[in-house]
Amino acid sequence: MKATEMAQCLGARRTGTGKWQARCPAHSDRSPSLSIREGADGRILLHCFAGCTVPEILAVLKLSSRDLFAGPPPTSERVVAVMADREARARAARAEREARRTAWDRVRKWEAIVGQIGVKLALDPENDALGKVFHRACDRLHDSDVAEPGARP
Repeated sequence: MKATEMAQCLGARRTGTGKWQARCPAHSDRSPSLSIREGADGRILLHCFAGCTVPEILAVLKLSSRDLFAGPPPTSERVVAVMADREARARAARAEREARRTAWDRVRKWEAIVGQIGVKLALDPENDALGKVFHRACDRLHDSDVAEPGARP
């Protein structure tokens, strides 16, 4: 079975490419709470926001978990490729988080340096050498190209 067929059976409305919302058949539903999606490998993904489990939904529809797959089960090579891709994406995400964390640590360091030099410069405003160091530190802080923590690039 395909996700489009499942959506048609349940009278779902399309909410995006490969996505539908329907009333869950496993409980009395006044508004659509069942999400139907088509997975990257062609399987049907079901999620009831009211809390019904997939086996409960399938039991009401008189379907089995095998019916959620468009064709034969994936080969072992396909499973290995999918797992390798998933791991590569996870490694890339970890590397990006680490790079962002490191960059923010540098920014915090320069903020602390600018703050300390600023206090000393306020106490001795005539110190030209300290003023030059202060301006260089400010420039270094200003040139830091880092997004805010939690922000997406």
